[in-house]
Amino acid sequence: MYGTVNELCARLLQRFKSDELMTLIIWTKEDVLAVLDDESVTEETAAEIVQQICGLDAQHDYGVSLETLQAVLENIRKEEKQARVATVPAAALESALKVAWDFMRLEDAQNGEGASARRFPAETAALFRISALLREQSGE
Repeated sequence: MYGTVNELCARLLQRFKSDELMTLIIWTKEDVLAVLDDESVTEETAAEIVQQICGLDAQHDYGVSLETLQAVLENIRKEEKQARVATVPAAALESALKVAWDFMRLEDAQNGEGASARRFPAETAALFRISALLREQSGE
């Protein structure tokens, strides 16, 4: 379960009798910050880790350990890295695109038409996206 203290208490009272004995293990962002002390985790990221713990498939079977928290942190950082925005001069980007497209054409010449798109589908899609954005920006 994930939520505020009031929300969790209400859900517990809905699901269990008030005199039922149980063990409740709680993770807060402060706990995450303490366990991942060497990882330079922000409070915002720690709160996101606490939220994601709720959705882990095997948490009830295996618990939440340092390794679990590190894996969730790594996934969050990968997502942040993929979503980051970079500002680059158009001329530099056009030069990089030319080299990338030249490589893709070489790959196709050596391995058959469409080989580059089959071998590098995400990269090909990114090249098309960037090329389209540059054309749009230049008014072509």
